[in-house]
Amino acid sequence: MILKFLVILIFFFIIDIKISISEEIQLIKIVAIVNDEPITETDLYGRLQLTIVSSNLPNNSTTRQSLSGQILQSLINEKLQEQEAQKFNIRINEEEILNNIKFIERNNNLKEGELINSLYKNGVPKGALKKRLKANLINKKLLSKIITPKIVISDDEIENEYKNLLINEGKTEFKLSEILLQYNQISSKKEILEIAEKLRNQILENNNFDKLANQMNTNGSAKFIQSNNWIISGELSNELLTNLNKINKNEITNPIITNSGISIYRLEGKRINSIPDLSQSITNIGFISYNLPINMNKINEVLTKIKIETQNISSCEKIENMGKELGNKKGRIIGRTLIANLPNLFVENIKNLNIYEASKPIIADDGIYIIMICGKNKELDQEFALKELVKRKIYNKSSRTLQNRYLLDLNRKALIDVRI
Repeated sequence: MILKFLVILIFFFIIDIKISISEEIQLIKIVAIVNDEPITETDLYGRLQLTIVSSNLPNNSTTRQSLSGQILQSLINEKLQEQEAQKFNIRINEEEILNNIKFIERNNNLKEGELINSLYKNGVPKGALKKRLKANLINKKLLSKIITPKIVISDDEIENEYKNLLINEGKTEFKLSEILLQYNQISSKKEILEIAEKLRNQILENNNFDKLANQMNTNGSAKFIQSNNWIISGELSNELLTNLNKINKNEITNPIITNSGISIYRLEGKRINSIPDLSQSITNIGFISYNLPINMNKINEVLTKIKIETQNISSCEKIENMGKELGNKKGRIIGRTLIANLPNLFVENIKNLNIYEASKPIIADDGIYIIMICGKNKELDQEFALKELVKRKIYNKSSRTLQNRYLLDLNRKALIDVRI
């Protein structure tokens, strides 16, 4: 009798568990399916809360409704990139995510662990920020593996852009920062424009462009594009140029509608284009390199030998020839290069070197070096520096274009079922 009672009790217990599980599954609503992988209402809610709280937007149904399409597209893009990462065996570990959180906390003068707790107290699920930071890290690794190798900059491109730079001397130019809300297949242009208007009002009220832009870049609801480049007025749209001519430094434009999205710009600076003298940022060097001794106790003995071998070097021709014979035989003339791209130890020694004077042995982590400045030519150094500036500008533009094209291709090829 007792056994029969236990069997009946267990039977009803199992039924109860099944009913509970069934009810829980029904509660988890799927808002999109991306190549057979779901995005749930819980995912969408968590990201919406993260965006609203971190951007200090009104926490109400109207804001959530306006943002939901933009946020869902962001989650779809992240899901597609996560699937791509799996194909390329790209993995993100917990330590990488935690390091990102610590970095944000340090930049905002928060104690360790305070960020997640603060968000949680304001209704953001504890896992929401970690999921977003993981997506950011996946994006960076994918770009490094897929996008960067595809960026090819020809000499003709550099030459044409360099000539444009010279031609545009004397024209008005602007330095801008941008919050970009990109178009997507879910949100209408009207909804994205409404979001942009709310953001602009928030910035005007709280004077928090940088903070808001960084937060929205982190939570994935917008892109924060900070440019160190000055843009000639002729490269700007009429609408943007009209807005910029009405505002002062550190003020923001109205939302600007473009082909790729809706942007709010902050004017960082305005000036008449005069080409700066960058010749001092360039050096032309050669070096001889030696391997570090296996027994570091003999370092002084090795340094004495190197000094004796290199004491009579008085030209770059000699340093190149002797570099092929001395040390690890990897010495050569590097040629013109940006001083900022050199190791700090090289930069420190270059400051105290005369032309064609061999340096004292420089002990680095990967070896011992003798370096020499191989002449100065202000005109050629200036041209080299400007072309490096142009090359970096072309690279950044190409990178943004390829990133956008890559995401569009992923969306086109995917099976995406949106259910809201």
